[in-house]
Amino acid sequence: MTAQCEAILAELNALPAQVRADYLRILETVVRIVPKTWSRRRGVRLQWLTLRHGDDDVLVQVDSGELSQYVDWDGPRSARSFSGALRVKLGTNQCAALVYGNAVDSRTWGWFLPLLVGQLPRLDTAVMVDVEHHTGARSTLSFPVTYRRLFVRRLRFPEDVRAILQRAKTDDG
Repeated sequence: MTAQCEAILAELNALPAQVRADYLRILETVVRIVPKTWSRRRGVRLQWLTLRHGDDDVLVQVDSGELSQYVDWDGPRSARSFSGALRVKLGTNQCAALVYGNAVDSRTWGWFLPLLVGQLPRLDTAVMVDVEHHTGARSTLSFPVTYRRLFVRRLRFPEDVRAILQRAKTDDG
């Protein structure tokens, strides 16, 4: 496993058992849905994932502009700029997460503007997951991605990511 994957595993194992279980449900959903919703033009779609109290199902919603109420897209962005929106989304849920690609800023102004200045929008090299739990635990996890090209380019998580989630499930923490 890479050093980045070991760091993610250590962060997950440092969490209390119930929080780690909720995080793992969210992260398994991320690994399952992100490759299906990725496109070269849009990159990793901004998606909200919520886990309701007493429910085992993770609810997935593609962001439909709700995030723009909380983020100044003209200014510099970081994980901190998403925290207000994440806190609101958490609301009465047990756990909430925002999923996005690390190259989200290269697609802020669409596809054509970067072309006018002679640049293609960058490919995401990692999937970022901001997770907040109702207990107050908050983490930003970064999962590396690769691209496989058969006829069309497809986003893939390396096997290390699946191994991290499997090990975090079996570790006592």
